[in-house]
Amino acid sequence: MRFLVSLRPFLVRNFPVFIGVIFSGLFGGAAAVVLVENYYLPSLSNSAAEAAAVVLACFITHCNFMIAYGRPKWAWGMYALFVVCLLIALPAFQFSPHPFVYASSLFWPVFGLLLLHSKRHREMRAKAVELRHMRRNVTVAIEKRRKHERAIIRIKKSR
Repeated sequence: MRFLVSLRPFLVRNFPVFIGVIFSGLFGGAAAVVLVENYYLPSLSNSAAEAAAVVLACFITHCNFMIAYGRPKWAWGMYALFVVCLLIALPAFQFSPHPFVYASSLFWPVFGLLLLHSKRHREMRAKAVELRHMRRNVTVAIEKRRKHERAIIRIKKSR
């Protein structure tokens, strides 16, 4: 299989940061859901909390898929997620939550923001945009070649 960029060096450099943002989003979102379910809205049903967790997981997946596809503006969705998780976690101190839950609800969003703002993640987003442009150029060239081949076939058929 041929790639536009050599895959191994690209993954060695960028995969840890990329997967770190995904996991910190998942863990930070899960900690925020736990805080909301147990401290802010204790009457909330478990099924509503599960639905919120599924929606958060789908949002995180979509944002990171779009970032990997070369749409760097979707990083703002992850920034927003981490900021919302922090805004949920910070006032929860007044409810005296379990120290591990409170610490993890603070740690994962801050860690995710740190990774998103890192030089490596910014380089990865720029490289993903470059790859998207390369894929588009290859697609245009292939389509141009197919049009040319179709025109040649039409000329041969008409003779």
